[in-house]
Amino acid sequence: MIRTLARIFFFAVAIASIIAAANMIEPVLEGKAKNEISYLPSSEFMKMASLGYRDLAADLYWFRAVQYYGGYRLSQNDIHLFNHLAEMITDLDPHFIGAYKLSALVITEDLGNFAAAKNLMEKGLRHNPDDYWLTFEMGFLHFLEGRDYRESEKYFRVAATLPNSDGNRAARFAADAASKGGNVEASIVLWNEMAENGDNKYIRDLAERYIAKLEAKKKQQDRGAI
Repeated sequence: MIRTLARIFFFAVAIASIIAAANMIEPVLEGKAKNEISYLPSSEFMKMASLGYRDLAADLYWFRAVQYYGGYRLSQNDIHLFNHLAEMITDLDPHFIGAYKLSALVITEDLGNFAAAKNLMEKGLRHNPDDYWLTFEMGFLHFLEGRDYRESEKYFRVAATLPNSDGNRAARFAADAASKGGNVEASIVLWNEMAENGDNKYIRDLAERYIAKLEAKKKQQDRGAI
């Protein structure tokens, strides 16, 4: 009984500490504080303040980050501190997959900071190397925002091999990235694999159409090189 009461008390103290720390950032996110960075708690501080309940603290800060973004969409505040929040949340819970994916999207699209989004996703992959969706989204980030088709192809290829992957989707993107990156032969090989091994007739037919187009493109390239 005493041990149970002690656990309840410890949990209550942890919750109070987390909420108090979260309240510290309210005036900052609402643009009411000067020297903003000095008001923001660090990841190390939050790890101590959470008293071991880091996942809970990450969830609470994620809720606050969503509110912060909602305020931005309603023109109530800007979101220049969103990257700091995303880093802190994923420091508290390195396996918070949704926080990596959605934060990278916000940081890229709304803050226009591809480098920061890429760094956040790389952090996510260091902690979750076998996660299909993180790997796939990293390929997508390079494909759309970085226009780095070689990097994109690399991540899509890896994604296609991971557990719980939608292999056809990742393989199709890998083939498309290879083609856009100028590696037509690699793209043909990837589409051939899908045509030969795919269980879905639509995918096989799609692969055959792309192979025909790419082979025609390769012939043009070869003639131009002569």
